[in-house]
Amino acid sequence: MTGALFAFIGILFGWVNGHLDNIYARFGWFMLMLLVGQTAISVCMDLGTLRRTRRIDMVYRGIGVAQFFFTYVAMVFGVTNYLGLCSRGHLGQCISHFARGSGLMMSSMLLLVGMRVCGPMMLNLRRPPEFYASIVMMTVGLVGTFTEHNFFQSSASASWSHKDLQHTFIGVSWLAGGLLGVLMTWRNGPRDRTPIPSIIYIATGISMIIHQQDLKMASHTHFLFGAALVCLGISSICEITLMASGFVREKGEPESFQYLPVLFMCLSGIFLMGSNRDMILFLINSQID
Repeated sequence: MTGALFAFIGILFGWVNGHLDNIYARFGWFMLMLLVGQTAISVCMDLGTLRRTRRIDMVYRGIGVAQFFFTYVAMVFGVTNYLGLCSRGHLGQCISHFARGSGLMMSSMLLLVGMRVCGPMMLNLRRPPEFYASIVMMTVGLVGTFTEHNFFQSSASASWSHKDLQHTFIGVSWLAGGLLGVLMTWRNGPRDRTPIPSIIYIATGISMIIHQQDLKMASHTHFLFGAALVCLGISSICEITLMASGFVREKGEPESFQYLPVLFMCLSGIFLMGSNRDMILFLINSQID
């Protein structure tokens, strides 16, 4: 009910100010439908008109979990719409950068929560952490493969630039590397680790470090993104080596060095989202160093 009240207030302010004709507002109607559905299920169960079953509980909780994800997507739409990003002919590149950067940030947050809250429970999983990291890498690579050539705006006869080829090849490498990691860890136990995702991180990071742009700030941002990926890969390999070799004994809480991959993964996601061309032009026009 509280969410429905705040949604009504938001729609009222948007209607008064005349800001309902943009992608942020259109996506808001989808969010509103989710909220209305969840509220209706809650009210019907409280009134006794809807029997509380396991399937109804799964639908109710599934809508709640989906709202967390779509709320973040709505926040990204709000920022891009307010700053006027993703509207200068670089829609595909913008979607690719924000989708992949968000994937890295969400993965780091989920990894942090898993380490802090349910560390012992992760050992009971049937597969190692690299299996789930490979799934995320495969998904991110799939998005990058089909969005870097301005997939949403260019015509079929549009020529491919050198940067289109480079970025699309990186998407293909992440897709292939993630698929390889999934296949290699499909039958592994939770302690049978693999360095495949870390190797892909390092290779991508090196390519981003030497990836020159026509704008100086863009080159610096790509360098920071690449450096974060290289540090992520190296720290992950060190963590896998120390834990798999038995040099560091497993305890109830993670060791301090195990937080380094989480930090570098989050940083790489932030730098990736900030390295798209519209964001760089916004920083330059705002005279931000």
